[in-house]
Amino acid sequence: PPLVQQIFQSVPKDAKPLIGSVVCGIVGVYIPQVLFFGYETLNGLFLNNSIPTEYLFLLLVAKLLTTAICAASGLVGGTFAPSLFLGGVLGAGFHNIISDSLRSISHVYPELSAYPIFEGISGLPAFAMVGAASVLAALFRAPLTASLLLFECTRNYDVILPLMASAGVASLTGDIVEKWLDEEQRENDPVSWGDLATRIYETDDGICITPPDEDAEK
Repeated sequence: PPLVQQIFQSVPKDAKPLIGSVVCGIVGVYIPQVLFFGYETLNGLFLNNSIPTEYLFLLLVAKLLTTAICAASGLVGGTFAPSLFLGGVLGAGFHNIISDSLRSISHVYPELSAYPIFEGISGLPAFAMVGAASVLAALFRAPLTASLLLFECTRNYDVILPLMASAGVASLTGDIVEKWLDEEQRENDPVSWGDLATRIYETDDGICITPPDEDAEK
């Protein structure tokens, strides 16, 4: 996130790993599920172990924060396991919200209970799998890899089609969002990219932006 980047840009280089370690340690004391890879929590969701919706979103925010801090502070880590954790937790939270909403609507309007959607939706593991594959595919632009990986982890044939569909849509959405952010950054950049390209030239010492005669005049 831009806020984390701005904060760590003003921090001395030698102090960044120390600050990142302290913050992650404090968060880990109260929310230990966000430490390390988070595979235990993810496997629990795949085994239909229900977690309260509020705690799921707490895990989501905490994992996102600690991952961003680790990346900004230079700590050893990556984005592969966090993407699976974030996607699985987000999918499980979405399942709980939809399930509770449909249950509440059916209580208020009993006549709607005859519709198939109110008879029940897919289980928690399916939503967690689709969420994990979607985030992984959006992050690495690899929908087929994400689909096959989650399929190999669970061996659930029933969810392979929605898994591949969600991974494909997530990868496409990631490309569109990244392109839009790049264009917005170029529009906000005070330097004209076209003018800059025409002014860059190579010398024996490297690449210069302004011609030597301009430097001499100054």
